[in-house]
Amino acid sequence: MLAKEEVISGYDSVVALYPHIPPLSHWRSWEYAAYQRYRLDGRVLDLGCGDGQYFRLIWPQATDVVGVDMNPGVAELGRQSGVYRAVHIAPAHQVPEPDASFDHVFANCSLEHMDHLDAVLAEIHRCLKPGGTLLCSVVTDRFVEWSLLPNLVAMAGFAEASASLQKDFLDYHHLANPLSVGDWAKRFSQAGLVAEEHVPILPKCNSGIFLLMDALWHVKRKAGGEMGDVIFPFLSANENFPAGFRKVFAGVLDMETDWQDCSGAVFLVRKPG
Repeated sequence: MLAKEEVISGYDSVVALYPHIPPLSHWRSWEYAAYQRYRLDGRVLDLGCGDGQYFRLIWPQATDVVGVDMNPGVAELGRQSGVYRAVHIAPAHQVPEPDASFDHVFANCSLEHMDHLDAVLAEIHRCLKPGGTLLCSVVTDRFVEWSLLPNLVAMAGFAEASASLQKDFLDYHHLANPLSVGDWAKRFSQAGLVAEEHVPILPKCNSGIFLLMDALWHVKRKAGGEMGDVIFPFLSANENFPAGFRKVFAGVLDMETDWQDCSGAVFLVRKPG
């Protein structure tokens, strides 16, 4: 279980990347804090690599890294980052690398979005050396259950609007696998992998604030785009926002009473051998 000081330290590290996108800096702070308990040495596969900036922040010592992303534009940003020796444009269940060629696989907040989860996990098993590990962050079933904005709108009597908001939110995130911690462990096991431990991230109060911010950010505007297109320039114009939001974040952490029941988790999973 993480301590408040670890999570706030995580915010202090990630805020440089996302100073005026509070839902992103909030979630990434928890992930960063959990990842600090682990190391990635040797050859690493970054599954769903994105532009590489967050990977560089977490693992500055990693030098032998291969990225995989389905989006050609994002993969090109990864190539330009200098983080990766190579970046493949490929689905996560079809990695063009030899068997047993990686010491570690890293999958940050990506497995829950993948349509072919069992095939992806089988591919991770194939790519890992015996004894190698998968380090990943995932969402749990609480991510859907605790979706605050649709729930509040439903309580106000607007069931149709609530359903629309929830659908748009889930469609935006392409949330294919919002599994419980136990079900994640089962899916790893079915692929021949062993979930050795997990760190819960974002308990109920933090989840509620994050899910409310994130849902509001992605609400569709009638004129096109999303509400974040309006919120971002407003926050960006205030140089005091990152420090001010840090205080809000610390206050929400003080409100937590159960740090085990969470909407996310960071897993350490091993291939036996």
